Amino acid sequence: MILLGAVAVTLSDAAGIRKLAPAAGPTSMPYYTAIPAIATIPPDVGERGARTYARLWGQFFVPLEGADVPEDPALMPGAPRDYRAGIHEGIDFPAPPGTAVLAAATGRVVRVDLSFLDWTREQQEIALYEALTLGYTPAATLDRIRGRQVWIDHGNGVVTRYAHLSAVERLSVGQLVEARTPIGAVGSSGYPQGGPHLHFELRVGEDYYGDGLSGDALVRAVSRLFR
Repeated sequence: MILLGAVAVTLSDAAGIRKLAPAAGPTSMPYYTAIPAIATIPPDVGERGARTYARLWGQFFVPLEGADVPEDPALMPGAPRDYRAGIHEGIDFPAPPGTAVLAAATGRVVRVDLSFLDWTREQQEIALYEALTLGYTPAATLDRIRGRQVWIDHGNGVVTRYAHLSAVERLSVGQLVEARTPIGAVGSSGYPQGGPHLHFELRVGEDYYGDGLSGDALVRAVSRLFR
């Protein structure tokens, strides 16, 4: 059973493919979980550099079964997002809608959007216009663009974020989940114009993994994350 908005929907396991049942569209103002405080950030974790990144290499599974690690610069951290005067802070895995999303490593859930209604196109356009006017994407707008999310805290200041989900499993904050546990399904919530994909974001302290890298160095750093 997976929750979509406030409505439970039934899954089919036929041929090993889990599909979401149709659900009614949003009828009220968007809802999203308040950004939780992460209490496991030691003071030195946010330092950039090879040592900080190298300690994470090989510690994660690809969060989609059978998916390849992308190499397209547009799908990488640091890629420009001109439509909101910002940059990308994660790794995008294009996939069919409803594809199961898996926990990349063992950790505790710190956010799960069990109740979620997407914003309207008008609300999105107003927020994006504000971002372009400011010259950057405000944190609240960026969070809404990411849509329905699950966050998992792996300790030592390392948190993975799974965004644009169409649905989430019945998880609770504080729950321990093992690596490769299903936690949701691929969608395009928050920014449907981007098409269905998983936005996988690795936070290291207050920063995102890959910040300060580009080109081949960034591609190598991303590929080395996964087993």
